[in-house]
Amino acid sequence: MKKLVAVILLNAMLIAIIVSLIIKKNEEKPLEDSPEEEEKVLELEKSGVEDMTISDSPKTSAPATPVDCSSANYTTSWKSLMLINPNFKVSTAWIASRKTELVNLTDLYGINELNHWNGIPLIDPEAAPNLNAMIKAYEAEHPGHTLGTVSCFRSVGTSCGRMCAATGESDHHAGYTCDLADPAYGYALGTDFNANHPEWAWLHENSYKFGFIDRFIPEWAGGPMSEPANVDANGTTGLYETWHFRYVGTGPAYEIATGKHNNGSYDSLEHYLKATGRIKNLLSPNQGCE
Repeated sequence: MKKLVAVILLNAMLIAIIVSLIIKKNEEKPLEDSPEEEEKVLELEKSGVEDMTISDSPKTSAPATPVDCSSANYTTSWKSLMLINPNFKVSTAWIASRKTELVNLTDLYGINELNHWNGIPLIDPEAAPNLNAMIKAYEAEHPGHTLGTVSCFRSVGTSCGRMCAATGESDHHAGYTCDLADPAYGYALGTDFNANHPEWAWLHENSYKFGFIDRFIPEWAGGPMSEPANVDANGTTGLYETWHFRYVGTGPAYEIATGKHNNGSYDSLEHYLKATGRIKNLLSPNQGCE
């Protein structure tokens, strides 16, 4: 009886060893592709695609900025790089919605609106701390002075000739813009007052460090302000305003201010967006959405 039990145990051990060896051998054997997978591989090889598994998809470069075709102005999805001008317009519904996304500069940082008729100064939450830091830097270099706003976000346009923009066409709708002035020099805005406002020259030279640009410089105005507005396909803005500063982010601001894409000269936002490939046609707000 004992011998029978021993034989049974020995056989069981041998069977277990054989089974484990079979399992190990199967695990080490490479899996063969199914006929369907082999056909896909052949198709990829014929098309010149190399080093790609069946589960991989072709590597394509994502666009620099997404296109939002739900808006008549597809650049509004670009946030701080959105473009609003007479060619790239926005609707009143979009403007009203944009207002709800902004923050109050007076409540957050004590930055005052110098012209009370303009209401409270509103700006995008990303731009707000940068504007505050820029004002603090100005105050540090000019003891006893500060900067206030003379209109930031606007729900409606204005009708005062070429110096102003109609509703739906104003850079102020973007929520990244403020007209700025040092109250010690008054808050009258106009190129005739440039000599009396040294703060504007300081802002032109330093605003890019905080992500802001001098939005409407004379070199990109498209001609004298006494002539009809010229917003062309090359990047002219149609405006010359030394008090108008727009947040675009520190990277783009540096490239615009140093003229990386404009032979070393201060760039316009329009030309910059075209030169960097974000916009192909500055006269077509529906590009890519036809």
